[in-house]
Amino acid sequence: MLRAMTECFAGFRRAEVEGVPVLWLPDTRFKTFRIHMTVSRPLDERAAARSLLPSLLVQGTAQYRNRPALARRMEELYGAAVAPSSSKVGETHVLQFTVDCVSGAFLPATPDQLGDGLNLLAEFLSHPRLEDGGFPESVFRREQRQAVNDARAVFDDRGSYAAQQAMALACEGEPMAIPEHGGVEAIEAMDRTAPEQARQDLLGKGELLLAAMGALEEEELLSQVRRFLAHLPPRSPEALRPPRQREVQGRRASVERVDLQQSKMVLIFRLPMTDDPLVWMGRALFTSLLGGGPHSRLFREVREKRSLAYYAQAVLDRHKGLLTIHVGLDEAESEAVEEETMRQVDALSRGEFSADELETARAGLLSAITAIEDDIGSHMRFVIEQWRFGLDRTPEDVLTSYRKVDARTVKESVEGMKLDYSFLLAPSEDSFSKSSSVVSSTTASSATGSSTGGRET
Repeated sequence: MLRAMTECFAGFRRAEVEGVPVLWLPDTRFKTFRIHMTVSRPLDERAAARSLLPSLLVQGTAQYRNRPALARRMEELYGAAVAPSSSKVGETHVLQFTVDCVSGAFLPATPDQLGDGLNLLAEFLSHPRLEDGGFPESVFRREQRQAVNDARAVFDDRGSYAAQQAMALACEGEPMAIPEHGGVEAIEAMDRTAPEQARQDLLGKGELLLAAMGALEEEELLSQVRRFLAHLPPRSPEALRPPRQREVQGRRASVERVDLQQSKMVLIFRLPMTDDPLVWMGRALFTSLLGGGPHSRLFREVREKRSLAYYAQAVLDRHKGLLTIHVGLDEAESEAVEEETMRQVDALSRGEFSADELETARAGLLSAITAIEDDIGSHMRFVIEQWRFGLDRTPEDVLTSYRKVDARTVKESVEGMKLDYSFLLAPSEDSFSKSSSVVSSTTASSATGSSTGGRET
């Protein structure tokens, strides 16, 4: 989506420096400042290498050869923090590099905290500690082992594991199926040059955005950002692809059996994609009505009234166009849970909810938005998210829009939504066999249906 060049965006000031958009907001309430640099690339086969980059970059740079040297440098900057992180945003892989500093204006001799902080970030990004085109063997192997262990540890959190498996099965063949960490096999298959190649690809072809907030001065910020960007390699950014969509032909289902006591069900619905923000606001309210807390239908009808589940909640992913329902239950209740969930989805889709229900759902969303401007991190995340969607809205703009969403908009917002996948993580026949995992799959057009067949995983 093309964005018109304006002087402001989402309440932040806006400029373009060396082709890179910069958003910033001076705020005298704070004596600190924060800078986020986000770099975005399509989620693909390099996900594992990109995800390993944050842990490798903090091990040392060409100038600061190890973690203690980096820690000493940050202490010299009055406890500044420079931290990289990796996340999956729909079918986009986002690496974020954060600088947190006390403003030099509040320190003895007014040191150049902004310039020094950005110089340290440039050192992380442009001059990692390398040997013969890759990260040092011992450092790479240690971090690779830790990444494998972390990826495997998802299995120990049965709810997170069920969510990961359900997404992988529902979106098989789509980038969305790739977990943020890239997958155990992909991590194990890497050599020490792969993360360095991913770093070069990220800086050379990724979409960059800089956002800053706190004790900042406009002229100094833009001047320092220009110097910072000069440290980065030449860039030829590539546009991100729109999310891949599949046509729902009918409900698909699978059951995976592992050693557990409380079963986990994940239902994945697909929504038609649209750029209309009002439609997505209606969908957010629908999600809150359905499974957004104690006020929701899933909590009141499935959990409390019929005692079918230990918990039930709904989550909306606007980036991919998915509504996902997570339920903790006994396996014997799985068919009844899905039937009752579909009954509530159908009822809400017909507009069968009261004015009080709608206002309670709305109040929860408004409360979260109201608190955004009181915290640097929350406010910057909000603005970066607005940039991703190309929506020039302040928190107050969003509040005003949510107050205008009526019952008809909520009802119409989910037209065309279809259940795509039903996944159940259930107890294995031999509860003492932790390594056994059987998956059975079927495709059916009915709302429930049983699973047959099987394959070992």
